[in-house]
Amino acid sequence: MRLIQLLLVCAFFVSCAGGQKKSNNGDDFGQDLEGLTNESFKWPRPKGYNAVDDFLEGNLSGQANVLNGESLAKVDSDELESPMDVPKDLDQALLACYRGNHKLADQIFDRVMKEYRENPIYWNQVGNCFMMRGSERKALLYFNKARELKDRYAPPINNIGVIFEKGKYYQKALKSYEEAKKQSSFSLTPIFNLAQIYARFGFIDEGKQLFNSLVRINSKDQDALAGLAFFELATGDYNGALRIYGSMNSDYLNKDVVKVNHAYAQLMSGNRDRARELLSAINNQNDKEFAMYLEKLKGLVK
Repeated sequence: MRLIQLLLVCAFFVSCAGGQKKSNNGDDFGQDLEGLTNESFKWPRPKGYNAVDDFLEGNLSGQANVLNGESLAKVDSDELESPMDVPKDLDQALLACYRGNHKLADQIFDRVMKEYRENPIYWNQVGNCFMMRGSERKALLYFNKARELKDRYAPPINNIGVIFEKGKYYQKALKSYEEAKKQSSFSLTPIFNLAQIYARFGFIDEGKQLFNSLVRINSKDQDALAGLAFFELATGDYNGALRIYGSMNSDYLNKDVVKVNHAYAQLMSGNRDRARELLSAINNQNDKEFAMYLEKLKGLVK
C-alpha cells in the first residue's frame, strides 16, 4: 500500500510557488535571498527500497487479522491509531488516508517526496491513497510508477488486481493476484485476495488450501475462518463447517452473508430448527442474487 508520481511532483512545486509572498520592492526581494547557496537547491540522498518498510509498525488495530502487519484494509477506521502515533512517515500518511484525512496524507507525502522519490514503496502508497478516494485511474499511474522502479514488486501488482476486481475484470484480477503471490510468497495480502476470488469462481481445492494456510497463520482471523467454512460446505463437510462456525465470534456470525451459510450447514447436518431460526433473522433484500438464495433456503426448511 503506498503513494504519488508525476502529479505529486507538480503539486509540490505549485504549492511552493503559491506560498511565496509578493514583493513590493527590491529590498524585500534581496532579503528573501539572504542565506541561499547552491546547497539550498540540492535534493537529499534518496532513501532506497528496504523490505522491512513494506510492513506496518505500531499497534495499528486491536482487531486480530492475518494481514495485520501488511494491510489496513480489514480494519475499521475507528479502530486505527492516530497517524502521529506511529514512527514511519509512510505509515503516518497511510493511516491518515484510511482515517479519511486526505489533506494530512497529502502534506506528509509532499514533505517526504524528495527523500522517497526513488522508492517503490512511496509510489505504491500514494496509489493506495488515491484508490481509497475512488480515483482508480490516478492510483493505476502510481502503481505503475512503483513497478517501473521495481518491476517484480508484489504490492502494486496486487493493488492493480484490486482495481481490476472492483471493475469486475475478474480474470485480470486473478492473474494479478497470482503474479503477486509468485513474486512474494511470504506476502499474505495477495494470498488472501486470491483465496477470495477462488471462492467466487469455485476453485475448490486451490481456495481451500489457501484459506487453510491463512487460518494456520492466524486462527482468529474471522474472514479466513468464514472462507474456510465456505469451502467445507462446498466439499460436503457440513460438520467441519459447523466446527468452524462454533469457533467464530458472535458479531461476525451475525453478518447476513455468514449467517446464511451457517444456516445451510445446520440444515444439511439435520438441524432444521436451528437453520430456520438463523434464516428468520436475515432480512437482506438489497442484493437480488442473495435474496433469491435466501428464499430458496427458507423454502427448504419449512
